[in-house]
Amino acid sequence: MDNRGTDGNLIVRARSGDRDAFGELVRRHRATAFGWARRVARDPHLAEDIVQEALLRAFMHLGTLADMDRFLPWLHRIVRNEALMKLRKSEHSGRERTFTSFERETRMTGGMDWSDLDRILHYMSDGREATCEKGDPSVRLAGKEFLETMRQLLRCLTAKERAVFEAHFFRQLSPHEIAGLFRTSTASVYQSLARAKDKVKEERLRVRLTDYVRDHRDNSSMVKAVLPLPQGPGSAKWKRCKTSFAGAVFAVLPHVNRGHYSLTEVMGLTGQAFRLTVEEETIDATGPSMYFWESKFRDGLLNLGLVSEHAGDGGAPPTPFMLNKGIALIRSSIANGKPAIAWDLFAPEFGVVYGYDDEELLLYAEDAQARRSIPYDRFGRGESGGLFVLAVTGEAETGEWEAVRHALNMAVRHAYGEWTFVGYVCGLAAYDAWQSAMLLRRADPLGNAYTAEVAADARGHAAGFLRGLERKLADAGRAEAGAVAGEAAAHYESGAEALEELSALFPFPAGGSPDDPVLPEAAIALLERAKGSEEAGVLVLERLIRCLDGIEVPPAMEL
Repeated sequence: MDNRGTDGNLIVRARSGDRDAFGELVRRHRATAFGWARRVARDPHLAEDIVQEALLRAFMHLGTLADMDRFLPWLHRIVRNEALMKLRKSEHSGRERTFTSFERETRMTGGMDWSDLDRILHYMSDGREATCEKGDPSVRLAGKEFLETMRQLLRCLTAKERAVFEAHFFRQLSPHEIAGLFRTSTASVYQSLARAKDKVKEERLRVRLTDYVRDHRDNSSMVKAVLPLPQGPGSAKWKRCKTSFAGAVFAVLPHVNRGHYSLTEVMGLTGQAFRLTVEEETIDATGPSMYFWESKFRDGLLNLGLVSEHAGDGGAPPTPFMLNKGIALIRSSIANGKPAIAWDLFAPEFGVVYGYDDEELLLYAEDAQARRSIPYDRFGRGESGGLFVLAVTGEAETGEWEAVRHALNMAVRHAYGEWTFVGYVCGLAAYDAWQSAMLLRRADPLGNAYTAEVAADARGHAAGFLRGLERKLADAGRAEAGAVAGEAAAHYESGAEALEELSALFPFPAGGSPDDPVLPEAAIALLERAKGSEEAGVLVLERLIRCLDGIEVPPAMEL
């Protein structure tokens, strides 16, 4: 069969530098990519920019595509990531979008997105209310109710902000005309409009949250619930874990009948002890947490015998719908006696939400940085600007040694490379990217130090987890499998020692000097040593998995 025209064949040619082949890939899939981008951006002009950037990134990173049959899902992730980055930049810069684009999109989609304040304001200010007067009475009533709602929302503005806001959105005056009307500068008008829009959006979000909580509270649910967190010596162990997700899971386990697990067992069974992801250019501080959490967290918790549900993806400020969903998941979990795990409560890391108060619209949360309340409408708007909530919703029937096999398989798959965000590398290949950044003297001091500290701590737990398996297998009469676990542990201990020495060279948060004339050479040697130990360790893990196939351990031997 002649398959010269298949995507796989075109990818092979494009990897070798054949621009015509990549051009054909673009021709085939551009419309699909545009549809993806537009669904996220909801603006055709912005979507076009997103597609152009995404296709350029795809061309530059074709070499990272491991499975050519997965080209479309791979491209989808790139487009989605680019869209989220664009939207986050727009959110932070306060840039306004043109009414022309809203008008064109409304015509093309044939409807109105009533969750978007900009579109609503344009819709209400372009003369449609006059048309509504001649139409269905229910439409006129809806318009009247909406205008009353808008009047309520605008009460959050100062007199000057409201005057400028109404002149622009309801009288449709340009910023230049408004500047003349109020005898001020155009720049001042732009600043006032941006400030007013932000305040109205925040007020609208607060009102919607209040309505949502009121409408979804059943007669049996509590207005306020606060769960006790462990206190006293040793209670803060979870906050000292450098892999914050595993630490947060460890804090939740006593509330879900899993308090017998050690922190090292949690690190091992969730696969977190074996992870390494780096940002390939500068090894910045985002690296350790930049992977697709959803499936990894779900599978890791299943190894602990737990079923979970999540809301959000941590990648962008939450929409009102997603914020409502996140708050609802937290309230449900806490009402059932289980703290929820959440991202970026007081710093870009994971922590726990252990209480809520519907009257005050507050969440009670704790992470390694702080323990305090968060207003409902500020949740998901931390330093990283994204919402992610995970709650334990049930139990799974997972055999103890089946869980170990699953965890080791997760470790092996990660080591040999798995799909991650563009610009990031994971597994054994991460060591190569790290060495390259050191060699070129471009490693970020803070990010490099943070990544080294997290990696050293994780590999220490990996070695401890494998030593624990060695003992348990020996106790179960599986001396051969126990010896293999001990051999794997020795390799991971060697890798942990190398990473600990690296972390000592570049202590966190001081950072050290990765651009020093001498230190990078020592760092490269340590990274090579760590990689060699881990390569050998992964091969032994594969042997250990085969040794564990079919093993049955009595309840007394359970982990």
